[in-house]
Amino acid sequence: MAGSPQAMAAASQPPVPPPAIPATPPAPPNLPGVPASAGAAAPADNVPESAVNTLRLGFAPGSAVLPSDAADTLKQLAARRGQGVIAVTGYGDAASSDPGAQTAALSLALSRAQAVANALAGDGVPVSAVRVGAEAAGRGASARLIQ
Repeated sequence: MAGSPQAMAAASQPPVPPPAIPATPPAPPNLPGVPASAGAAAPADNVPESAVNTLRLGFAPGSAVLPSDAADTLKQLAARRGQGVIAVTGYGDAASSDPGAQTAALSLALSRAQAVANALAGDGVPVSAVRVGAEAAGRGASARLIQ
């Protein structure tokens, strides 16, 4: 088949160039029942709301002791909470995918998340308004206000 006339004809044709990259993104889809501006609004200063309501907290490597500089930022988040829920995630500095390392990292992550949750409780956030999670990979912790 490699020496067939069709194979030789296909091999002798010049390659087709790839399509050109457009200069602008495509128009948003027009979906029935969905307003065109749905999800397009951003805060006036162009800072995503998620960035305003998410804190990243650094911890010393291998430590679950809440850094002293985190207290003020957690108080500010607690004050903005209103009736919202705060999702706290601890990260465990996993160095490998070894099951033993993952177990240790998950334990550290949970301890970090609990340290953040305890600080929020101390700032007046009810325990029922805090969701705690842990991940082996990553560093530090995060606290996110969910409205």
